[in-house]
Amino acid sequence: MFRWAPWFALVFALISVVLLVGFEDTLVVALFGLVCALVIGFMEPVAVWWRFTSDDMISRTVVGSADDQSFRMAVGTSVREEIVWQELPGWTETRQGFVLETLDEGAASLSVPHRAFASDEDTASFRTLLEKHIGPAK
Repeated sequence: MFRWAPWFALVFALISVVLLVGFEDTLVVALFGLVCALVIGFMEPVAVWWRFTSDDMISRTVVGSADDQSFRMAVGTSVREEIVWQELPGWTETRQGFVLETLDEGAASLSVPHRAFASDEDTASFRTLLEKHIGPAK
């Protein structure tokens, strides 16, 4: 929804402008359409911003590490999770980072963005660990 809401709002606004300019007696409908387009266009980005700023757990930095035994993640001192490589059946690399599949059959996945690594060598090292313990990317 976050991806498509601004586009829907833009199309809605364009249709409203066409009604406003091209047709008589549609002033109320066109203005209502423009107001709705503004609400739709800003609703989802504001909601995402609100979720990330109002929830302490979501807005905290996740720290991760990996070695030959497992992949570990921690959010401060509150949440710590260790996942052995056998619990990750597959992985994919996208433009933004790595997506690690879990045993929940697509219900959950872990995302590791490229920006999480200090250097290209660290990224390559993580990719090598994934290939060694999980197999080639899907």
